[in-house]
Amino acid sequence: MDKQQLSKDILKLVGGEENIDQVTHCMTRLRFNLNDNNQADKITLKNIPGVMGVTENGGQFQVIIGNEVSEVYKALVDNMSNKPSTESAPKSEKKQRNPISALFDFISGMFTPILPAIAGAGMIKGIISILVAVGWMSQTSSTYTILAAFGDGAFYFLPILLAVSASKKMGSNVYVGAALAAGLMHPTIGALFQGGNTSFAGITVIATSYASSVIPIIIAIWIAA
Repeated sequence: MDKQQLSKDILKLVGGEENIDQVTHCMTRLRFNLNDNNQADKITLKNIPGVMGVTENGGQFQVIIGNEVSEVYKALVDNMSNKPSTESAPKSEKKQRNPISALFDFISGMFTPILPAIAGAGMIKGIISILVAVGWMSQTSSTYTILAAFGDGAFYFLPILLAVSASKKMGSNVYVGAALAAGLMHPTIGALFQGGNTSFAGITVIATSYASSVIPIIIAIWIAA
């Protein structure tokens, strides 16, 4: 596959550089936020060697490439004179979109970057379960403890992963987002909740664990943004 030529063809057929507001990629797809999806030539795109398909989802125009998508993405960006935004545009510059499409676009943009970490952790947990089931590993061994920690890590610290991706999607500082998530998961907060509900500035705070949580950190990033 000639990635340079492929990227040039894709760039032309999505309506040219001036039609691209934002472009990112996931594990198999180039994800475009186009100024006008109707300018893209879907039929011709689908027939280009190296393109496995074209779809629209959540307001995004997606070109399916496969495992070599990261290399095609790099070639695509290199062929653009004005480097596109890989983060959310400022609020004042965002186009008006259907609320449902915007919601799906947000969820997709937030979870897609962290999927490799979650998938890897899930694979580790699956392998551990198999090894224990066939009797090749004991749950009391140090090997099991170490592997289990790596398998649980991505899920336990999910708020921090989500904080980074949500901050990028909302156009805010990723380090501030990660710091907010770290604060929620600080051992002092957990210890505070051991005695039941507590209060913050006179507001009752329900005792809960923020490890592996999703909604609290999204709300925190939204407020910070």
